[in-house]
Amino acid sequence: MSLVKFDVDGDLGFLTVDNPPLNLMSQGVIDGFEEAVNEISQADIRALLIRAEGPHFMGGADVHIFEGKSAAQARAMFARALPVFARLEELPLPTVVAVQGLCLAAGLEVALTADIVVAAESARFAQVERHIGTSTLLGGAQRLAERAGSARAKQIVFDGDQYSAQQFADWNIINHVVPDDQLHPFAERLARRYAAGPTRALAAGKALIRGYVDGGIRDADRAILESAAPLFDTEDMRAGVRTLLELGGRNFLGKVKFTGR
Repeated sequence: MSLVKFDVDGDLGFLTVDNPPLNLMSQGVIDGFEEAVNEISQADIRALLIRAEGPHFMGGADVHIFEGKSAAQARAMFARALPVFARLEELPLPTVVAVQGLCLAAGLEVALTADIVVAAESARFAQVERHIGTSTLLGGAQRLAERAGSARAKQIVFDGDQYSAQQFADWNIINHVVPDDQLHPFAERLARRYAAGPTRALAAGKALIRGYVDGGIRDADRAILESAAPLFDTEDMRAGVRTLLELGGRNFLGKVKFTGR
């Protein structure tokens, strides 16, 4: 039985980690992510919600997968794992993650692959790898730097301390903090809102932001020709423009039915 499940409900996909009690990142979980990402890439969905069963999102890695490994063996293991999570991050659709309880090390790295992070008020975040003498292994350090700046990323990685959801929101690492009992309803409503939106336009915006992060303003400007210009041929943009012209700027919001085409 896979420790990572992928399900579809309408236009929304659900990727769920279920490896109790702490949803640790074991080899089985890595394999499950790879299988799920393969399914997601072929699925007819318009947004993805990432979540985990139980009281904790993910307590880090199952350190049994590190025991006795040489540098060469570690290189081979992460050469396989890193592209899986890069593919998750690069999906051409909006992704939302719902985080509860502990979100440590590999758990935080998984959460940071999502476009939008929603956390319960009681959630706790940390990169704790320093405590076993290693660094972030799935890209946590650089993604923290992308969101919060290099000084804050160094603090989080060097200290290995736990931080509250509100602290991470204040540092622009996560997007929403909600009461614990509202986490999953809020995250699903948000993901469904994106799924019902102009998803090709959202994917283009995601690509432009990625282009800026990776290559700067000029690379992102050049990407407009590949990412944004094709939107003029979409049913969604044509419907949006037509409705705006018919109803005017005060009245058209919420009146366009987007189909993702």
